[in-house]
Amino acid sequence: MTDTNLTEGSEESRIEDAHSNYDAVFKDAITYFSDKAIDFFGLPGDITITEPLRTEKKEIRIETEFSDLTFRLSNDSGFHTEEEVDLSYDDLLRFCGYHVDLMRTYKCEFITVILVKNKPAITSIETGTLKFAPHIVDCSERDADEVLKRLKESIAKGEPVNELELIYLPLFSSTTMTPEDLLRESVSLIWQIAALDANQKEKVIALAIMLSNKIVDIKQLNDIWEDVRMKKLKLIEFAEEKGIEQGIEQGIEQGIEQGKQTKAIETARIMISDNESLEKIAKYTGLELDFIEALMEEMKLDAVAAAVAE
Repeated sequence: MTDTNLTEGSEESRIEDAHSNYDAVFKDAITYFSDKAIDFFGLPGDITITEPLRTEKKEIRIETEFSDLTFRLSNDSGFHTEEEVDLSYDDLLRFCGYHVDLMRTYKCEFITVILVKNKPAITSIETGTLKFAPHIVDCSERDADEVLKRLKESIAKGEPVNELELIYLPLFSSTTMTPEDLLRESVSLIWQIAALDANQKEKVIALAIMLSNKIVDIKQLNDIWEDVRMKKLKLIEFAEEKGIEQGIEQGIEQGIEQGKQTKAIETARIMISDNESLEKIAKYTGLELDFIEALMEEMKLDAVAAAVAE
């Protein structure tokens, strides 16, 4: 996974300013998981994103509207992406302008991808000599219930997942859950990904929350983020009780036996879900009994919160 510095500023302020920072967050999500973005957008698998492109060039007349959403691909072409809940004819004209300006500036072909929440009535423009047919990713065609089930099974087994599916899950269609429900499920699953350390989990959760700001009430977003901060606080308090001096970012990753705690905790979560005994969990993970008991209580609270959300 390619790590990168996310948008500057505290996580709290980023949540509060989600509406104004939307494009920057969108860029962060793609840059952070650039190795998985091509698959997520359904583009040819023989290309990869190599770097974000800076578009503060004077030639680009509308630079401020898409400066954070362009990338260079491994085949020397460019990649420009946008997201719209409802795609209109005017939106297509605007994106067409971006597309042409980018080609003129960088002197290369560009792929324009538009992610939409609702099935669009129009997906291309063709009039006279003008033809603009961007790649449309229609989230209404992605079954959130099936995706959620698959992700739960993979994470429980410790298998790798495409984190972008969790970030964008609230945009997918569901017959049983609201976007807010899907966001809460996503946040819960991100906490359980063994391949991410605590700092990465927090960043991915922040991305998921902010990318939902157009479809989930801002008060609900802040409530969800507060739950995340409280969970982090509990982990910090436990780390301090055990004498871990570095706090959440280093303490949880280092944990018991110099860095093995994260793996042990994820194993313990799976065993708790399988109703294994405290003694057996302690034997196979090396975790202390009081820690396992605290973890069980935390999982019970998560289950209650999920039930309330439904």
